Amino acid sequence: MVSVSDDAGARLERALETFLLRESRSESPAGAWQGGVWRPAAEEQRACCDAIALTPANKQALEAHCRTIVHVAALFEVPATNLKRAVRAARAPARPGPDARKPYAERFFEASSTAREEAYAALRSEAKRFALVQQRVLSIGREEPDALAALLETAGVGLERYILALQFATEVEAAYRFATSALAKFRSMGRFGFDGDSDESFEKTPSNDQ
Repeated sequence: MVSVSDDAGARLERALETFLLRESRSESPAGAWQGGVWRPAAEEQRACCDAIALTPANKQALEAHCRTIVHVAALFEVPATNLKRAVRAARAPARPGPDARKPYAERFFEASSTAREEAYAALRSEAKRFALVQQRVLSIGREEPDALAALLETAGVGLERYILALQFATEVEAAYRFATSALAKFRSMGRFGFDGDSDESFEKTPSNDQ
């Protein structure tokens, strides 16, 4: 499922698309019925599957598990919390107002664009703040032990904040790329006579957010 050449953003984008497709049952996990129970194929099996106990009353438990956020995140080697956040962003309802009648694909794209701008603004802010700390670290000389300890602690906090901002920007960028692709597909459907004023097929899907 995962190529070593895939970056984190691409893996998150593919994980989000796969989860949404599996949730809507437009795509099924790889596996087959064996001995009266459903088991995942070798390429589908992950460590999280080992915790699922199959019983005569729950023969398809692993198939259902393979549609969850936890499993799909493991499948594409992305943190489950990151995928859950991306799914939440994809499902974010539109605020009441003049845009409420816009197709879901357009609302999702606009929300993703706004989140992208905010994420990069936060990243630039943390980068500037950390750059100042880096300059102090580069000029370390014969500081007093207490002063040096405080500087190192500040540098550690600054680095952690910068990494979190970078990870968040990466996740938002993946969601934005997915939204861009979804909007392009939605518009191409319109060219073939799809009713652009109805977005029920984009919104009314069963929930499997575990």
